[in-house]
Amino acid sequence: MSPVLSGMRLDGISAHAPAEVWSNARVAARLRLERIRMRSRSGGRLSPEQAKLFETSDRWVRRFIGFTQRHFCREGEGTVDLAARAARQLFERSGVSASDIDAIVVGSVTPSYLYSPPDAALLQHELGIPVWRGPAPREIVGADVSLACSSWVASLLFCYALIRAGLARRIVLIGADRMSAAINWCDRSFATVLGDAGTATLCTAVPEEEDWFSPSQFWSWLDGSQAQMICTPAGGSRRPTLTPEEIEAGEHRLAMDGAAVRRILVPFVGGPAIDAALAKAGWRMEDLDLVTLHEANLTLNESIVTAWRKRGLRGRVLNALGRFGNTTSASIPLALAMNPEDLSIGRKFGLFGFGGGLSACFAFGTIRHPLRAWSNLGPAEGAVSPGNERDG
Repeated sequence: MSPVLSGMRLDGISAHAPAEVWSNARVAARLRLERIRMRSRSGGRLSPEQAKLFETSDRWVRRFIGFTQRHFCREGEGTVDLAARAARQLFERSGVSASDIDAIVVGSVTPSYLYSPPDAALLQHELGIPVWRGPAPREIVGADVSLACSSWVASLLFCYALIRAGLARRIVLIGADRMSAAINWCDRSFATVLGDAGTATLCTAVPEEEDWFSPSQFWSWLDGSQAQMICTPAGGSRRPTLTPEEIEAGEHRLAMDGAAVRRILVPFVGGPAIDAALAKAGWRMEDLDLVTLHEANLTLNESIVTAWRKRGLRGRVLNALGRFGNTTSASIPLALAMNPEDLSIGRKFGLFGFGGGLSACFAFGTIRHPLRAWSNLGPAEGAVSPGNERDG
């Protein structure tokens, strides 16, 4: 007898960002302070190439990156704290109980602990998801998924596979990162970009005929030959013990060849990647009512969208308005939570993650049920899409 397949819907999205806001001007001031420290350590001299690493301003960031501010965690806070706050908000607003959850999937590149414990296990305890049913242990699926800036869409794919296979019925999908922990303050390329945020999305099983997705509507890609383009040189298992010189140089922090990223990823995502993904799904650019891209850099994304417009895209592009920076695994659900009025029943959407690895993971779907979104992020808090209120 063949197994009964299930479909999946998104039942709610919650987003949380820390209270501490860093403006572009504040980031520029922090870089200037680091330049003074480095000059002092080097005997008062910096090469022109070294000095350039610290040069930025509010005007420069707005023009070349597109962000106006970002949110940073306080010291002692980690990814699990961002995730737990978003998930608690999701439970409180949706009315879902922790006991209803049978799987926890965490998309993140900044684990709260380097090797163990996994954030999925930490969240089970933080959220009070029961581990016993009477005298018997209760089955709970858990996983931490890490695929650089593609992590959240890759995690969504994993959730879909679990639900479709009948291995879970209700999943809390986390997209959270404390990216401020990865900043090298000797290099403006990431210092001007990264921010912290946590999101929680409720993925629920539905009859197959009500499925928002299908296996053909997910598309993934990897190219490890370009791995050094976005890389943390030291601190992993290949180079676990850092020298003082490596720490001072920030080699345990993220580094990026921004020019190479723009040269390779923009034309790839803007052309062959989207063409291959649409062909697999049997969709056209004209079918997309909404698109949301990983918010690596708004000016970079604008170049991709321009290419898509030439291919026939007419839909709305949802983003987080440049207010949060690159929050990596949180960026796509954060943008959705910031634009609840656009999440109307019947709309077809595309979700596009891409970044380090190099990697890409795309998902297409159709909103077939009411989708609510909540956040602590300002005026949009608690907003509901017109016509998307729950029955009763």
